[in-house]
Amino acid sequence: MKPLKLPKEEKELLIDDLQGHLELEHDITLGRLATEQLVDFMLQQLAAPIYNQAVEDARAVLMERMASLEDDLYALKRSKPGRR
Repeated sequence: MKPLKLPKEEKELLIDDLQGHLELEHDITLGRLATEQLVDFMLQQLAAPIYNQAVEDARAVLMERMASLEDDLYALKRSKPGRR
């Protein structure tokens, strides 16, 4: 799996948000470079589990839709006309 890369603007906002969170909630002050390295580390660690969860969610939706499609196809079946 190739490394997750965020658009520059999105990454910058994430770094700003993380710096603010660490300072406000944990009284930790990190410089921009250290915060960027932390973001890169977290992206690296979280990319595979998040991707796998997304695949599992997509699989579940697909299976649900397939079951619905099977029901719809079954409802379209015609029975043999009876004799009179």
